[in-house]
Amino acid sequence: MLKSIITTAALAATLAPLAATPARAQGLASWHGTYVWEESLGRIGGNGHDGFAAFVTRTLTLGPAAGATGCRLNSEGFQTYQQIKCTATPEPGSVIIKLYKFRPSDPGRGPSGTRLFRMTRTGSGIVTTLEAMTPASDATPTRGRLFHRVR
Repeated sequence: MLKSIITTAALAATLAPLAATPARAQGLASWHGTYVWEESLGRIGGNGHDGFAAFVTRTLTLGPAAGATGCRLNSEGFQTYQQIKCTATPEPGSVIIKLYKFRPSDPGRGPSGTRLFRMTRTGSGIVTTLEAMTPASDATPTRGRLFHRVR
């Protein structure tokens, strides 16, 4: 019978990737759910105060309900209808949302893997930092409490 000798270092090197995978997956699982950002575009038409209120609502779904990539971002509202398949990469206290692809009828606006935004948990809620994604209004900040969890 042949005996194998495995050093502690070799065993640790072999098991390290296996140990890291569940923690990373668990980090992403803590973000699973639905997040909404309702961006106000102000009043449109009329003389400023009697026009209609315009909004763009963005809904981010993370987890199995979002389909094969586990990440979907839909935007609907004033002159806006967009569906994006995305990917989510967890980091300590944050998740980075990256473009995977637009629906077939939308023109491409960036290569797959483009960082759209980051969401970070803070004591006062979720802070979003927009990167390649731009708000619909010039008056909207690119960093702040934009998305909030609804389920």
